[in-house]
Amino acid sequence: MVYTNCLMVSQMKELDLFDNIEYKYIKDIINNDDDDIEVEIKDLDCDREAYCRASFKFNIDLGSGNGILKVELEKEYNGSSIYALIMINLDDGEEEEEEDE
Repeated sequence: MVYTNCLMVSQMKELDLFDNIEYKYIKDIINNDDDDIEVEIKDLDCDREAYCRASFKFNIDLGSGNGILKVELEKEYNGSSIYALIMINLDDGEEEEEEDE
């Protein structure tokens, strides 16, 4: 599946992408739900039946010359869960367009 490469902060919250990041790093962006962050999403192989895995890579600008925090994490989720539904909604649709042509 080809995923969108840009997520709103509110979508990232739904996907629990900020859960393991200290508040001091995300305090400036966490309440700006309309902000977009470039995120690289890839499907990964999963050994568990009926489960899926995906990797997420994104950068958080720490502002004021403090640099950039690079975040790389993996999430495993049940293929019939709400999380899976959210992931399906992130489908970019480019893959389908290419097949139709």
